[in-house]
Amino acid sequence: MDQQDHRPDAQQQHFDHHRLDAWRVAFDTLVEGDRISKAIPRGYGKLKDQLARALQGAFTLTSEAAARTGADRACRFRWARAEANEAAAVLEALAQLRAADPHAVAGVIAKLWRLSAMLTRLAMPKQ
Repeated sequence: MDQQDHRPDAQQQHFDHHRLDAWRVAFDTLVEGDRISKAIPRGYGKLKDQLARALQGAFTLTSEAAARTGADRACRFRWARAEANEAAAVLEALAQLRAADPHAVAGVIAKLWRLSAMLTRLAMPKQ
């Protein structure tokens, strides 16, 4: 797998999610959010766990939705958007509590905002 753009090499199989820019944003957000999570001090375990679950949920649901069709696909994209919003809320709280680096948090929140916008569009019925 090419580390720069997260797509498989030419010889590998291509999955449906590899065609989605939203998947790449979700992947980057998962990786960057995980770095923040690992630096959270003791005493914030519940928020740390919730952050990990929300980031993983946004990523895995985006991946799963890519392979679905119709209303099922739209539903998964809506769930992924909800998880992205939850991750952003937890990050905002951690920054305000001074339990996470505000600069790093701002970068991930910007990507989560972008992901949320992409997922909103992907969840809309085709016209």
